[in-house]
Parts: sequence; structure tokens; C-alpha cells
Amino acid sequence: MPESTEGTRFSGGLARRVVTVVWAVVGGIQFVIWLLMSLISMSFKAPFWLWTIVGGGIVLAAWWYLDPARRAREGSE
Repeated sequence: MPESTEGTRFSGGLARRVVTVVWAVVGGIQFVIWLLMSLISMSFKAPFWLWTIVGGGIVLAAWWYLDPARRAREGSE
């Protein structure tokens, strides 16, 4: 039984890291596109990338904070 729990914990941590990296890359690409649009048109465009960065960041922060493995580590110390 403990083996399956540890495997699940590892895969959950890996999934969380992959999603975090994808979120950061997508946010970076959106920022570069927004910057190019603003520079090419020589006018300030609404920063649409903030919706992805802020919304996704809140969800990811909650996911990282509510991680059972992290909470177990903090409780054991």
C-alpha cells in the first residue's frame, strides 16, 4: 500500500511541475506577442496576457499550497 501512495505522490508532483512550466511558457509567449503588437502599432494595447498569468497563477498557487505531501512535511517538523 505505501508504494502506491508514494507513486501517486510522485506523479502528482510531476504533473504539477509540468503544468507550472506550461503556464509560464504560455504566459511568456503571450507577453512577447503583446509587446510586439504594442511596438509595431506604436500604441498601448490592453495587456490580455494578464488574464492567463493572474488566473492561472491563482489556480497553480492553490494547487501547490494544498499539496498533501507538503502539508505532511510541514506537520512532521
